[in-house]
Amino acid sequence: MKKFLFAVLVLLTAVSCGKRQAVFTGKISGLKPESNVSILDISDPTHLIPIEVDHEGNYRFKIKNGPCTRHLIVDDPKGGVKFYAEPGMEANIDIEFKRTENQGIEEVYETIDTYSGDNKDAYVFLKEGDFYSEIQNPVIMAHYDAKDLTFDQFEKELKELLNVQLENLKNIKSPVFREWMEKDYEKKLRASYGWFTELSTEGDPSFKKYIESLDRNNNLNDAQMFMSGYSRFWLPSDQDRDLAWFGALNDLFTNKKIIRSLADERISRVLRNAPSNINEVFNAYKAVEPNRYVPEAIQSLYDHYKGLVPGAQAMDFDMYDMEGNKVMLSDLKGKAIYIDCWATWCGPCRAQTPYMISLYEHYMDDPRIQIVSISLDKKEKIDTWKAVISEENLNWPQYIVNDEFESTLCKNYDITGIPRFLLFDKEGKILSLNAKRPSETDIIDWIENQLRR
Repeated sequence: MKKFLFAVLVLLTAVSCGKRQAVFTGKISGLKPESNVSILDISDPTHLIPIEVDHEGNYRFKIKNGPCTRHLIVDDPKGGVKFYAEPGMEANIDIEFKRTENQGIEEVYETIDTYSGDNKDAYVFLKEGDFYSEIQNPVIMAHYDAKDLTFDQFEKELKELLNVQLENLKNIKSPVFREWMEKDYEKKLRASYGWFTELSTEGDPSFKKYIESLDRNNNLNDAQMFMSGYSRFWLPSDQDRDLAWFGALNDLFTNKKIIRSLADERISRVLRNAPSNINEVFNAYKAVEPNRYVPEAIQSLYDHYKGLVPGAQAMDFDMYDMEGNKVMLSDLKGKAIYIDCWATWCGPCRAQTPYMISLYEHYMDDPRIQIVSISLDKKEKIDTWKAVISEENLNWPQYIVNDEFESTLCKNYDITGIPRFLLFDKEGKILSLNAKRPSETDIIDWIENQLRR
């Protein structure tokens, strides 16, 4: 009898452990022979988990930890789907890559996905967009920008958008999904407050009060948001911004771990901009914690970008015009080039569009400089890219790159986020890898100063 009870206990334990996993199967049609298929956790984009796919495109994998959202990523053709996983669920996701009409820039594919199994309503909910994607909508961002909202108004409108999503969430059957999404939305709402620095041109008292209330010495996200607001509105204006930023860290924070994280993140971004005072800034970073060994990755960035300061020869890259013709940066020599790196899906990029139009109109007949925009849109969004250019009358040279953030443009200049603006002189030498945005009030004066170099 004891042996029987033990056997039953072992069986129940095995069943219980099995139920802690979510199991996914499916078939991917249209894969290229050397294509890789992986699972991506967007919170850790450097970590891809490879998935085995047989010669007919069939796959099967398990997600051990949940609830969570993940992305099934295919690299050739490029595409994938976002899905939800919770313990014990089983689902099938079939993906078909259907080649569309060639747009002149390599091959373009449409991704068709078919889902069956547990939590289908959650899958559809994620596919149709959620709170975070909604508030990044370029139309919404442009709306905020045009209204010149105070922080209190901005927060109120974000919460109204969130409430719509929370109402829609009530229709989802899984209580686990609903609870998990509510917590996720709360985190994303707080993160979204940081975007106020993109929309406001001067310090707002209610925003200052909010960021000063953040738990910046115990929460890294709060610390990052605090420094975002501090940098935009309250950093001393009579000093070099980077030097002042590093110099303020030990006065603003007491948590050494958070200070270190902030300093590493900032210097990684600053080095990619290759400022003319790169040596002085690097020394200011090291002075934050004088006895600390500089991480190898940061030292490598410094060693690379100290050769790309203003006056150095630009690294060439390829791009494509609206007819699919290949153009190199080096082909544009003869005028200074102000480059806007953007994408149609990027809300902050689209918020810059009215200012880009004004900047172009100011310099359209100037023989010294050419305004250029380069899109990082996906290949399957080329029609959208062309439509936006036409609808918004973006009449200056428009280009697009292959492979988005894996393009030679992004790799050469470590572009990991947009909008990003670059400025090169008429000889193809670097003037700035972090040019002022067209929305900045002194953009014309800044460009004129650069052209006089």
